[in-house]
Amino acid sequence: MRRPVCQECGEKFTDQRWEETATRDPWTTGNPYMCPNCWTDYLAGREAAAEAARLQAAAPPEPEDDYDQEPVKLRGLFCRRTTGVLL
Repeated sequence: MRRPVCQECGEKFTDQRWEETATRDPWTTGNPYMCPNCWTDYLAGREAAAEAARLQAAAPPEPEDDYDQEPVKLRGLFCRRTTGVLL
């Protein structure tokens, strides 16, 4: 049997990691296709993304500035404002 390698970095598993993945107990070994370093990096990245999403959801919405919008142009018969909606 060939020694498995990490799917993220390509590093060969150590004897200890190889034995851990042979049991395939995800509660204790994590992802059986990643080395311990890549697995902890993956979990840290997920936690950071979740924290960023929580902060973005908790932040108040930014006020909309009317200055960024283009001025309303007067068009139509006798320079009336037209919004494109027929009355």
